[in-house]
Amino acid sequence: MFNPEKKIDRLRSESHYVNTEQLIDLEQELVEAKEASGVAPKRNALFRFIDKRIADYKPKTFSKKKYIALLWSCGWLCGAHRFYAGKKITGVLYLLFCWTGIPFAMCVVDWMQVVPMQADENGTITM
Repeated sequence: MFNPEKKIDRLRSESHYVNTEQLIDLEQELVEAKEASGVAPKRNALFRFIDKRIADYKPKTFSKKKYIALLWSCGWLCGAHRFYAGKKITGVLYLLFCWTGIPFAMCVVDWMQVVPMQADENGTITM
C-alpha cells in the first residue's frame, strides 16, 4: 500500500531535497542584510524612470466643464481632454489609436470617472 508520509520522509532525507520555507527565510535575510549594509541591487533605467515620475507627480487642477466639453467634442479623436489635464502620454496614445474604437471607449471611461467628481466653488477638479 502507498504511504505518502513515508515517501515524503524518504525524500527529505535525501541530499538533493530543498526546504522551500528555509530558502524563503534565507532570501529575506539576505535582502535585509543588503539593505542594512547599503548594498542594494541596482535598478534598471526603466524602474528608475518610473520611480522618478511617481515621486515628482503633482495633481493637476482644471475646469470640469471644459474637460467634459473637450472629452466629447474631440477627445475621442485626438485626446484633447488628456492634454488639457496634463496627461501627455495618454494623450499621445489617444492620437496613435484614433483610427480604432479604443479612444472612444476610453472617453466613456474618462467621462464615468469625471462626472461623479465634486467640483469646488470655481468649478475645478483635481486629478
